[in-house]
Amino acid sequence: MVFIYANCKSTDHARKIATELINNRLAAGVDVFPIYSVFREHDTVRGVNAATMVIKTEESKIQEVGDIIRTINPEGAPHIISFTPFRINPETKEWLHACVG
Repeated sequence: MVFIYANCKSTDHARKIATELINNRLAAGVDVFPIYSVFREHDTVRGVNAATMVIKTEESKIQEVGDIIRTINPEGAPHIISFTPFRINPETKEWLHACVG
């Protein structure tokens, strides 16, 4: 199991991406959070409303998930970061594999 952390322009775009990932069996679940993001861009500090997704999937699906995110996200290539959780209970592992395996 891996988690993918990705930002989107809005919760509407994040929900569209989440639905596409689930429909294509590329993710077992996607958590969507509205956020306020503060960052530096060309020596200027900016803040924008946006959305973050935490996508639950398998390592073999990371590239396909990233492709879908980049295709749907209107802002181009968002930050897409994958990481492996330290511990996962057996029921969650079974659920994930049943959804995307």
